Amino acid sequence: MGRLLGGVAREHHEATGGAAAGWAEWYADRLHGEIGDHLDFEPTVAQITEWLRLADVRYREENPAVRWPFFYAELILDSQSLDS
Repeated sequence: MGRLLGGVAREHHEATGGAAAGWAEWYADRLHGEIGDHLDFEPTVAQITEWLRLADVRYREENPAVRWPFFYAELILDSQSLDS
């Protein structure tokens, strides 16, 4: 799923010139319908948006060595951790 997120990031950059405003909603709209292939259920756009925002906060706080798409993917795949 990290590659899926990376691909969406490239699409977002091409479509918006990299504008950050509304990025989570944009990504969630694009991911909806595809992300369920990696989960046991089909999340709503609102759930995906929230997961992306929470993953972004954690990524900035933790500053891990892994690239962000893979960090976000891991958290989303373990969506229970994002709800806590």
